[in-house]
Amino acid sequence: MSGSITTDDLAQRIDDPARAPYILDVRANEAFERWQIEGKVKLDTLNIPYWTVIGELGDIVKQLPAHRDVVVVCAHGGSSGMISDMVDQANVHNLDGGMDAWANTLTPRTLFDDGTHFIIQLDRVAKACLSYAVGARGGAMAVIDPAADVERYLAVAEEMDSTITDVFDTHLHADHISLARELAAHTHSTYHISAGDAEGASYEFTALKDGEVFTFGEMEMIVRSVATPGHTPGSTSLEVHGRYLMTGDAVFVSGIGRPDLGGETIPWAKDLFATIHEKLAPLDPDLEVCPAHYTSRTESLEDGTLRRKLGDLLTNDPVVSMSDQNDFVEYVVSHLGEPPEIYDEIRKVNMGWIQPDPEMAKELEVGRNECALLE
Repeated sequence: MSGSITTDDLAQRIDDPARAPYILDVRANEAFERWQIEGKVKLDTLNIPYWTVIGELGDIVKQLPAHRDVVVVCAHGGSSGMISDMVDQANVHNLDGGMDAWANTLTPRTLFDDGTHFIIQLDRVAKACLSYAVGARGGAMAVIDPAADVERYLAVAEEMDSTITDVFDTHLHADHISLARELAAHTHSTYHISAGDAEGASYEFTALKDGEVFTFGEMEMIVRSVATPGHTPGSTSLEVHGRYLMTGDAVFVSGIGRPDLGGETIPWAKDLFATIHEKLAPLDPDLEVCPAHYTSRTESLEDGTLRRKLGDLLTNDPVVSMSDQNDFVEYVVSHLGEPPEIYDEIRKVNMGWIQPDPEMAKELEVGRNECALLE
């Protein structure tokens, strides 16, 4: 008899070669091409629309592995549940909630915990987005770049017996809807973003200031610069506990954020070059860069976290280490690709100019982020 699997469980298994399942995706081919389940392990995946599976069930079952778990996937979990029941094998599992649930799954991984203070990286695997919870048990807590699910951040606060007092966006996001204002309103906390990114927004915010210090227990978060521009004019980096540098989309663990989403490609590429060499390079090389996005789970460390020493990034990354501005700009311009048209709509939502209904919000969130350069 077939069973089911949660998206939380799947998020753990796709990084483990011994447990990675075979994926039977029964969505339409166009939906599959637009967005798939990906992990650190290269997943064996078969995409056959459910109506074809129904008509050719016997032949398709023969293609499925007999001694390995199979996860059946659709948009909402209904069609895949029906197919799982029809196959009716113990190793076949329906993905609860389908891709809708997968889109909002956040996997927490601990970066730092001394028993009092904690720094948690929350990985939105479906979109390769990263957010952070920083705080003290029994004290104050901050959330950086929240997305997908307000309840997950509230659960972290409850688990740590902490009170969310501050919510930060490192920049104006274009690939996904920020939950920062919603989370701040829910928790009666302060929403922070740079004035350079939120100028003209329809909502109130507290503008970040260069060198500003926030304290959570005895752990300090320092606004290292209100302008590490390039990806956006007001991109902001936050140094936490003298050990971690939350860089938003300025630099990733591999490569940089694309500078063309605001329509100023060459000027912003020059800004990003200056950011790397004038603002990031003078910092402690042992700081661990913790970005807001990544390209692939293969970039993760053995513990599953996404981070990289700043000095290593500045020295060894083929893009970040470029020393000539003209070469840098030429490389950036030649590796952009077309920005997704939908990103302009998402930016408007994050400026408060559009209030999406649930269906529009879901459609805007479909697909992985495309904030990095093409390889």
